[in-house]
Order: sequence, then C-alpha cells, then structure tokens
Amino acid sequence: ACTAVFLFLVRGLIKMGSFSRLLFTATSIIMLLSWGSLPARAAWDIATVDSIGDTGEYCSLAIDNSGNPHISYYSWSFACLRHAYYDGTWHIETVDNVGDTGWHTSIALDSSGNPRISYYDVTNKDLKYAYFDGTWHTETVDSTGDVGHYTSLRLDSSNNPHISYYDKTNGDLKYARYDGSWHTETVDSTDNVGQYTSLALDAGDNPHISYFYMTAYDLKYAYFDGTWHIETADSGGLNGL
Repeated sequence: ACTAVFLFLVRGLIKMGSFSRLLFTATSIIMLLSWGSLPARAAWDIATVDSIGDTGEYCSLAIDNSGNPHISYYSWSFACLRHAYYDGTWHIETVDNVGDTGWHTSIALDSSGNPRISYYDVTNKDLKYAYFDGTWHTETVDSTGDVGHYTSLRLDSSNNPHISYYDKTNGDLKYARYDGSWHTETVDSTDNVGQYTSLALDAGDNPHISYFYMTAYDLKYAYFDGTWHIETADSGGLNGL
C-alpha cells in the first residue's frame, strides 16, 4: 500500500513537471517509511526522587553496573549536599551538612559502585570531595581563595579522583588530582576563564577539560600529555556556556 501511494504521487508530480517537488516528496516519503519501520520506543518514566523542601539543584547523575541511578544534589532548604540512589526504591541521604555546602556537584562511581562526589562549600568557599566506603568521608581539596565552582569529577583506572573547577578569586581554570595526597594546579589563567568545566580522562588517564572563557565568550579546551595545551574550540558570539 505504501509503495502504491508513493508511485501515485511520483506519477502525479511528473505530469505537473514539478521535479523539485518530486525530489522533496520522494525524500520525505522515504524518511517516513524508514521512521515507520523503527521499533516502538518505550515511554519515559518520570519519578519524584526528593520532595522535602526546596531541593535538587546542581544535580549530577551516574549509573551503576546494575543500571541503577545515583544522583548528587544540593538541598536549598537544608543547605546541604545529598545523595539519592535507587535499588528498587529510592533512598536519600545527607552527605555533608557542615555549614552551607553542596553547590556544583559532580558524581562518579568507583569500580565497586561506590559514589564519589566533588562539590563547592559555600560557607568556606572551598572545593570539597566526598567518598563512600561503607560510611561517608568528606575532605577539603583546595581552600586557597574562593575555589570550587563548576566542578567536574572523573576517576582514573586506579579509582583515584580528578577534578576540574573554577577559581573565582583569580578567575582561573584549576585542576586537582589525588595519588595518595591532593595536588592542585592552575591550567588556564588568561583573563576570566574556567567556568562550566567538563572533565574527561583518556586511555592513559590524562585529563582533558572543556570550559568557558568569560572575557571573550569563547569555548576553550585544555589537554595534558606531559604538559598542558590550550586551544580555543569555538569563538565569535556567545559560546561555551
């Protein structure tokens, strides 16, 4: 039936001499037939995870080996960092409630499925890190100035954390890594740069960071191969947010 309709439309359009319309119509029908042959897509499932007070900002998501979600997020009402996870039912726990803390979270799961979270301590203006090994532990990674906005966390092949983040005091992009102790360094200090970071590690555990260059409204990219290299990925207009 679809073939017959297609041929009918083709013949009609040829008779009208509308070859451009023929091309458009034929392409559209082929696309529709292809779309119609795709398997039916399951409906979205939507659940309210936490509805206690004003909550859920600065959220970050990771999926464990069983396909279950873990979410780190900030609770405005309680000014704390929270973690939610699903194992058939949702579980919610407070990770850090010392002062006002928990902005700009980023979550990763280690090889055992345990959560690790980087985040900003609003009260002390510090970069903090939390990890779970049966109980939660929190530590300060960087406390030099106002640091820790826009964190992005990744774990390397040894389960060691790497974090990219923004130094608001100096307007710089910074990077932290752990190998038994924390090491922090400035990656890019050009004008006001380093917001909205996203970090990835390559096969050699070397860091790659994308981020926003506020002064020029550009998207920038930095990578490490023994030394840091910095490139402008997109410029002209407002890019990189």
